[in-house]
Amino acid sequence: MTGHDALLCRGCAGRLYAVCTTDRGGRGSAVGEWEVDHEMPSSCPLAGLLPLTGRAASVYELPGAEEVLGRPN
Repeated sequence: MTGHDALLCRGCAGRLYAVCTTDRGGRGSAVGEWEVDHEMPSSCPLAGLLPLTGRAASVYELPGAEEVLGRPN
């Protein structure tokens, strides 16, 4: 993953990884297939929401991202 700050979990403050495969597909804007999960296994209250997966232009546009992804200060 490039071009993003570190992602933090809102449930446990642990670091998350994000992997994206981009499909430019001639539509003008890049849409990616994302997977986001904890870097290290943890007992997190939001574990049932992870991994986040889906297609979106940004990791922050994934379904459930608002509930799970915190941004570093």
